[in-house]
Amino acid sequence: MPKLLFVCSELIVGGAQRQWSLLIPRLRPRFDVSLLTLVGEGPFFRQLRETGVAIDCAHMSRRTDLRGWRRALRHADHKPDLVVTQSINADIVGNAIAARAHAAHVSTAHFNVGPGAPRSRYRDLLARVLAPRVDAVIAISEAQLPRLRRLGYRRPTIRIIANGVEVPDVARPAGDVREALGIDPSEFLALLVATLRPEKRAELFVAAVRRAHAADSRVRGVLAGGGSELERVRVSAGSDGVVQVLGARTDAPDLMGAADAVCLASDAEGVPMAILEAMALGRPVVATDVGGVSEAVESGVTGLLVPTNDEAALAAAFLELVADPGLRRRLGEKGRQRYREGFGVDRMVEEYAQVFEDVLEAKRSASR
Repeated sequence: MPKLLFVCSELIVGGAQRQWSLLIPRLRPRFDVSLLTLVGEGPFFRQLRETGVAIDCAHMSRRTDLRGWRRALRHADHKPDLVVTQSINADIVGNAIAARAHAAHVSTAHFNVGPGAPRSRYRDLLARVLAPRVDAVIAISEAQLPRLRRLGYRRPTIRIIANGVEVPDVARPAGDVREALGIDPSEFLALLVATLRPEKRAELFVAAVRRAHAADSRVRGVLAGGGSELERVRVSAGSDGVVQVLGARTDAPDLMGAADAVCLASDAEGVPMAILEAMALGRPVVATDVGGVSEAVESGVTGLLVPTNDEAALAAAFLELVADPGLRRRLGEKGRQRYREGFGVDRMVEEYAQVFEDVLEAKRSASR
């Protein structure tokens, strides 16, 4: 059975980390899978360990931490056949492990695309050095292709595999959730679920909800998620109850099931897990047209897409859905169908497994 070693910085709360938490255990029937984190652990670290995945942390304090490097490079002694990496630091360390073990190397690209995406010349320089040494890179959306080409990845080495999610487990009836939030059945609940980083533009969501509420008092907003922007968003939301900022929650599926629309206000994205989960639950999506969002959400069919950084357009989308419950229902039904056709976990796992098998076969053929 081929040995796969996955390498990432840490398994904190985030879309890329959640995707690995779904993918890695499901590969075990076909591969001998292990995982190495470089910096720290995180909630998905414990979750994966509980599934039986062999997992270790190198506890590297910085890129020049020689002891951490030695701890990481020891994983070459286990002779992995393929090293799979996520993020530039993991790409660097993983490529060194692969070279020592004479293994293949597949990088996974989870970077955001859009005007708010962070830029780092240093990271791009490192990526350009590594690109020719990687056997394949897996992107999550077509929107990432231009940057990958600029970084030096050859088109034949780039594979695109859309994220997959499970249908979220909704534990409480929608009416109970809305009652707990103080949302009347006649009101329209717009929900944003995200780790509140700058690119999520949560303050734009707040402003758009308040603008729509001024035009139609049935519009209410709820934000769920922790992150660096949490306190700033709380201040912008105010205390009048038009927009509630809940902080980090463990009941996001229940909140989605109770919402009239699940929203995204970001100015940089890949293919967000939250909107795929909303579609799986039959919830209409209102989102900014950024990154790979339009590869999942077809505007007017499975949701409504608006330009980035456009408060008026986002508010208008809310008002359109408030005025037309039938439209909400149709968008939700089509979204659920779209999820079933293209964003399930089994499809994602099969496509990743096929890429890994193709790369391993190419490596074996080259060594003959």
